[in-house]
Amino acid sequence: MISVQVESVFFRFFGMMAELRPSGFPEYSPAEQLVFDQIVGIIQAQYQQFGYTHIHTPAVEKNDVLLAKNGEETGKQIFGLYGMAQGAEDLKEYGLHFDLTVPFARYTLDWEHQLTFPFKRYQIQPVWRGERAQKGRFREFFQCDIDAIWKGEKEYFYYDAEIIAVLGKTLTEVLGAVNIQDSVCFHINNKKIVNGVLGIVGKDEKQREGIAQLIDKIDKITPEEFQEGLEKLGLNQSDRDRIDAYLKSISFYESSSLNSINPYVWFPTVDENSPEEMMFQNIFMQGIREVDLVLNALRLILKSLGINIKFCFDPKIIRGLDYYTGTIFEAVFENEPQLGSICGGGRYQNLTGYIDPKRNEYCGVGGSIGISRILSRVFSVQETRKQTVADYLILQFEGGMSDSLAVGARFLAEGKCFEVYPYAEKLGKQFAYADKKGIPFVVIYGEGEREKGIYKLKNMQSGEEQEVPLH
Repeated sequence: MISVQVESVFFRFFGMMAELRPSGFPEYSPAEQLVFDQIVGIIQAQYQQFGYTHIHTPAVEKNDVLLAKNGEETGKQIFGLYGMAQGAEDLKEYGLHFDLTVPFARYTLDWEHQLTFPFKRYQIQPVWRGERAQKGRFREFFQCDIDAIWKGEKEYFYYDAEIIAVLGKTLTEVLGAVNIQDSVCFHINNKKIVNGVLGIVGKDEKQREGIAQLIDKIDKITPEEFQEGLEKLGLNQSDRDRIDAYLKSISFYESSSLNSINPYVWFPTVDENSPEEMMFQNIFMQGIREVDLVLNALRLILKSLGINIKFCFDPKIIRGLDYYTGTIFEAVFENEPQLGSICGGGRYQNLTGYIDPKRNEYCGVGGSIGISRILSRVFSVQETRKQTVADYLILQFEGGMSDSLAVGARFLAEGKCFEVYPYAEKLGKQFAYADKKGIPFVVIYGEGEREKGIYKLKNMQSGEEQEVPLH
């Protein structure tokens, strides 16, 4: 297990102690980078174990691709490029990607003839968003994505459940490795359920969007503020009651199936003579059927594979990116939900069609772990002094460089990570160096050890010494 010492890391993240670094762009000390690298290694190993293949896409995409879906809203988040040198006018046609899903859709179109579908990929890269920097929210952050994408009419709801299971297992492994005494819970919903509710109670797209924004932040405001917000949007008492009934529906998850739910429990005043309301009710019920399939598949996967994660149906989950069309989910720390979601994703239908309308046959589902928020949690509570990957420091004696390198040769053959002290000086200084860098063992191979054909291995924490044959 590893942890990390923090010197006001939150302030460093936002430029309050480092005037040269722009606000909201994380940068890590050597000790912190070790934690980052270990977490990424765990995530990669877990994704690969379930058969997801690694890909990499450029940091830059064409603006036409980035803005293909919901261009006006998405455009507010994009970091554009501009050329400082003469002749770089074309750079204005590009922007930094704000997530990895849209680049993956473009990648699928560019490489479709070399992919075997369903295609399962993972991708770990930084993304950039033009947001105000604050605790738990960054302008640059890493996403660790997995997706499954396929062509045709098949639903493949198994992948919705598998991806949640993989992400849950991965997060469990990560939290254990960095010694975070907490667990995560996956909150699962379906976009069709959301759209069905909003379609019935909202008069137009603007009002529906306003309701969705209120629901999305319901945990951050009081019940009175929520009701006031609905009133300001122009909802009458009947529609407010329907919203309240919908939001209280989480208790229905305690039954074994959502599919048996009577929609009139949630919408007692649906007008059966209104084709529009009946259409939205049908959309809603389709979402109920889909989320029920996913939850049942998830239970089966978790039980069969011995994976232990928490999950629930949560009607408050909205997911801001509107390319989601089915399953949507988020995961939060149970003890610190105020940090926001550390994992999220969902199903998207015809995302490639927004890039190229003639090639809209692809469907997919995916999720992403937000490693930056996990690191923020780790860095704020834990300590370590380990600043290097080296587990051994080979001490240096006068005229003994070749001897030190002989020990190094053995460590190389054994696959051990080590460091050779560069010159002979007082042993106290060499020990202090190892202690400051958090190197757990020092290797002593002086004249006495050489004559005996051994080297001494000293544990820096316990002080115990062990004699080890060199050959």
